[in-house]
Amino acid sequence: MKHVKTPLVTAGGDWAGVMNIHAGQIGNGVAHHGVEQTRARLRLASIMFVLVFAVLGGRLAQLTLAEDPQLVRAGMADRKAEVQRPAITDRNGVVLASQIYLTTLGANASEIQNGDVVAAQLNEILPNMNAQRARRLLAGDRHYVELSKGLTPLQKRAVLELGNPGLKLRREAQRVYPSGSVASHVVGFSSTDMQGLMGLERRLDEQVQMSPIYATTLDIRVQHAVRESLSAAIGKFSAKGGGAILMDATNGEILALVSLPDFDINRPSATPLSRHFNAMTMGVYELGSIFKVMTAAMALESGEVRLDETFDTGAPLEIGAETINDAHGEKRPLTPREIVIHSSNIGSVQLALRVSDVAHYDFMEKLGFTQRLQFELPETGAPLMPVRWTDIERATTSFGHGFSVTPLHALVAGAAMVNGGVLYPPRLTPTDMPVGTRVISEPTSLVLRDMMRDVVTIGTGKKANVPGYDVIGKTGSANKPARGGYDDDALITSFLGAFPYSDPRYALLVMLDEPQGIPETHNLTLAGWNAAPTAAEIIARAAPLLGVRPALHRLFQANEKTAAEAGVPPLVLKAEVPHAP
Repeated sequence: MKHVKTPLVTAGGDWAGVMNIHAGQIGNGVAHHGVEQTRARLRLASIMFVLVFAVLGGRLAQLTLAEDPQLVRAGMADRKAEVQRPAITDRNGVVLASQIYLTTLGANASEIQNGDVVAAQLNEILPNMNAQRARRLLAGDRHYVELSKGLTPLQKRAVLELGNPGLKLRREAQRVYPSGSVASHVVGFSSTDMQGLMGLERRLDEQVQMSPIYATTLDIRVQHAVRESLSAAIGKFSAKGGGAILMDATNGEILALVSLPDFDINRPSATPLSRHFNAMTMGVYELGSIFKVMTAAMALESGEVRLDETFDTGAPLEIGAETINDAHGEKRPLTPREIVIHSSNIGSVQLALRVSDVAHYDFMEKLGFTQRLQFELPETGAPLMPVRWTDIERATTSFGHGFSVTPLHALVAGAAMVNGGVLYPPRLTPTDMPVGTRVISEPTSLVLRDMMRDVVTIGTGKKANVPGYDVIGKTGSANKPARGGYDDDALITSFLGAFPYSDPRYALLVMLDEPQGIPETHNLTLAGWNAAPTAAEIIARAAPLLGVRPALHRLFQANEKTAAEAGVPPLVLKAEVPHAP
């Protein structure tokens, strides 16, 4: 098939006509295209104009702000005024941390015409303002200078009435802590720009959603009692410091946590940073013989040790090149119960070595001694376990030497020994459904209660006894590590206890750092002479606050004993039984 080409010029037509028609069409098209092209160019020019000025404006703002730290801080202050942090309360709703708003006076010095006059006017309104500093700042040309903070409503109104546009008033948020030093290591503090820096304040920054109130398990009444008792003990025994934690043994809730020395969280920068250190959750220590309770539990749970069998403690125990001795040994065969009561290192080592090395380490792991605790406070320390796990490491570990844990680790494990055998993670926030892990059987837990009661009645912890409250517990003393070994003159002493004996509800750990001997203790420095009586003082003050009533028959016995020692008739005690509503 042949293709027929369409002629450019039709029959009878001419090139002129064709060219005229096409010229018109092309002309109109070109004109239309030109308009569209012009519009596009105008749009592009407009966009470029906006972009250029946006960049220039941004750079100008950047230079203005970046080169004036005062103005940068002013901007931060404006933002922080919008940050609403929750109030922190104790378990009874007592406010431990709150937020208030203050008025801050600043100025754009470049807008102030006569700095001396303005400074004089402001000094009349704000007599506490540094007038000389204000004159110097207002004489400059900085875009923002801060002149005074915390203006009262009347002062704010007076400044506004000056009508000076160069003066700037801002609303700033500030955290306040009514309890001051009482719970400093728990509550923590925040920075001036509302960022949490320590304790629960820092924890709040990790919360995705914040409610207006952050309720805790603390009881500020108990916290205050514990802190006062501990502070008195540190002073009495000239200790470097100390700490105490009181916990609900049935769910892991912390009611009091004190680390001394402490500081006023309203003025954290006014104290040395060393006071910010939380010894009870961050520090790791060899806590000594309190761990003999755990060793006895492990041995009994293993089935390798019977309650009625005895272990010879009459002579030092040789393990490799090391010799194990007893500080105040009985030098006779002892049952597991007697090993705990009389705090025998030699006996405790024999209990531990009855168990396999794998089972021993597994038990330590089960009690949480191999890892950092999961806890609301960011300041938590990791335990230090031996690198090797031979018989000598196992031996020293059995009586609380050669490995280090935080006091909170020790308390959590200790509570599990007496509460029926369940380990509850520590908590600073309440829960209706605490989740625990069984670590020993209930029968073993009952046996340990009996042992620890005997420690307080006839053993090394007699000074921890509180009439009416049937305290149970175990003392611990350990030399502090030093270069090349241990310091024979520096002890960490501790008392791990619980009450009441029949159904332990509350567990307690007290620790003193390098307590000194005094005439009252015959210049002795072991835990039975300082940590134990400190625990007794804390329990005597805290128990009534917690609603724990003393057992009346114990009070009668204590009264009769005191009267007999004094050679006078006993007092007549009347029990007050509350009436049913």
